[in-house]
Amino acid sequence: MVTRKLDLKGPLTPEDKLRISKECARWSDIVTAFESFPAPKTQYYSGGELSETLWIFRGHQRTDYSLKPTIERAFGESAASWAVLERQALKEFRSKARMHLATSLLPPGDKILEWLALMRHYGVPTRLLDFTLSPYIALYFALRGRSQDEKSSAEVWAINAATLRHQASSISNCAGRKEMQHEAEKKGEPLAPAYASLDPSDFASDLDILIDEDAYWGRAIAQALEPSQIRTQCFNEKGFVAFASPPVESPRLSSQQGVFLFNGAEKLNFQDSLFAMMSDHADDWCRVFRISSAAVPEAEERLFQMNIHDLSLFPDIEGLAGFIRQKARLQWFPNESEQ
Repeated sequence: MVTRKLDLKGPLTPEDKLRISKECARWSDIVTAFESFPAPKTQYYSGGELSETLWIFRGHQRTDYSLKPTIERAFGESAASWAVLERQALKEFRSKARMHLATSLLPPGDKILEWLALMRHYGVPTRLLDFTLSPYIALYFALRGRSQDEKSSAEVWAINAATLRHQASSISNCAGRKEMQHEAEKKGEPLAPAYASLDPSDFASDLDILIDEDAYWGRAIAQALEPSQIRTQCFNEKGFVAFASPPVESPRLSSQQGVFLFNGAEKLNFQDSLFAMMSDHADDWCRVFRISSAAVPEAEERLFQMNIHDLSLFPDIEGLAGFIRQKARLQWFPNESEQ
């Protein structure tokens, strides 16, 4: 497995992608690869420090697919930026949704992430890109819907969300500092110190740390979703991709252990923004697993045994129909040529 730093100054090329890829030719290769990831964990230390371990995963049916949210897939050739198109879609959806959904199901007007998540749930193109906390669920989505005679490899991306969040926080803080400097210059006032001095007797509890961390990241996400001109310029220069948990989970998102990544750089597509932001990061923060077509039949059967199938991931009538189709294909009327 290649773990060296990706020395990227521009978009991710196919050659770059191969450098972070590992071929999985058998189910045992897949298990070995997936079991190498640590379980999600959050730890609190005395002195107000927080440590997080968190990897997230996304499956693709083909290796030539890129990390691309629905807004980019739907309007990739448009002259307008994806950000402009998303704003138009959000305005239209928000103005008419109350005619079709109960008011109790609608988020407050200023909760942009909740509105985008609701739009994403009903198939409206947005900047939100779906990931999951489970590599096996990501693998299922990489295999779901593939034709029986597909010869190309499937693919599972793995991204260190804790490292990503740390880098995004650093860029957000830098942008915030520039905003403060701009406001101070407008008022003719000196710039306030970056950090206020702390009273040694004023130590935060674990609960205080958690509350402060949640509040800080909530503000950072809100500012990234509706950035100021200064913040937008900073994101466009450095790249900016943020991690967000679903604000309100649906049964599907809960079953799929779903989370989101979203792009805040309006002049960059998602993948270019992500790799621009992480270009100076030396850690092993991104891996790609290529699942050989020869490994697909056993992988699908193993996932079915693990209770990872349409009915468990789509707990509704659509999931039931998919579950029956899959069960018929795998168990009731298997292809004799594959026996």
